[in-house]
Amino acid sequence: MKSASFLLPINGSAESLFASEFVWSLASKSHSKVTAQHTIDLAGTLQFLGQEKAGLIGSGLYVASYQGICESLRAIGRKLEESYTARATSHQIESIFICNEGDPVEEICKAAQENDLLVVGYRKRPAVDAPVCQGIKLSRAERLAHLSPIPILFVQKPMATVTEFAIFVSMDHINVNWLKNCMHSAMAIGASYSLTILASGEHEEPAALFVRDLIEADSEIEAKNIKIVSAADHGLLNFGQMEGKIDDGRVMVLPTIDSGNHRITSTGECPTDFLRRVAFESILLWPEEYAKPLFSSEAVLLKAGRSD
Repeated sequence: MKSASFLLPINGSAESLFASEFVWSLASKSHSKVTAQHTIDLAGTLQFLGQEKAGLIGSGLYVASYQGICESLRAIGRKLEESYTARATSHQIESIFICNEGDPVEEICKAAQENDLLVVGYRKRPAVDAPVCQGIKLSRAERLAHLSPIPILFVQKPMATVTEFAIFVSMDHINVNWLKNCMHSAMAIGASYSLTILASGEHEEPAALFVRDLIEADSEIEAKNIKIVSAADHGLLNFGQMEGKIDDGRVMVLPTIDSGNHRITSTGECPTDFLRRVAFESILLWPEEYAKPLFSSEAVLLKAGRSD
């Protein structure tokens, strides 16, 4: 398998530990490198204190508090580095730890440009109120769903390995090259793949002919792995919960599309809303324009007739 590089933003949460353990396992298997990143949000801390000028009391107390909090945050960063490095070393992988200061989402997006996959621990929050994509309501992980230039995997529970890429796309918009990259990535790490296609009822071509044309467009796609479901029968509310039991090794994979104002999933909804309601515990949002596999092996590339 050709090596990849993973970016792992971390804090002290349980979800960060779940994401770390998964990345260490995958990196060990794929001989890939890991960059762990912890960003100290000093500007956010100052904004939290909310005091710039003297008023009823002087600003000295606020300045002292700010300086104390900043030093505490830096101490947390040092402790995280110590803990992370000790744990990662035991997995015998190539890994580094970076602690920087700035806006966490901006710093992560900068670093992401030099990596192949962004893996974040995610704690599900209640469904969003309208307007669903209002930035102030989003967690950092949810902001990354809109802004990350590379595929982003959300990990909510412990996951030892990936057993299946459960790929979900819309019949109204399907990118065959994107789909091939998903398939190749799954096969390269020894996982299976399934393809569920949501039919909105607006596509004029019958399902059977659509599957036939899809296979003709790419002979690697196997009909036995394809399932077309009707939006009228299932509805978007249950999308992602159709297959029954969801095991720890099954990752839900969806393309995200740049709509001009913000990204949307292949189901036509805000990624944040999608993350908060689906039952899958591991979700991979993959920008459609990211035009290469996450993982690749010589065997898969030879089978596909590719040399990259």
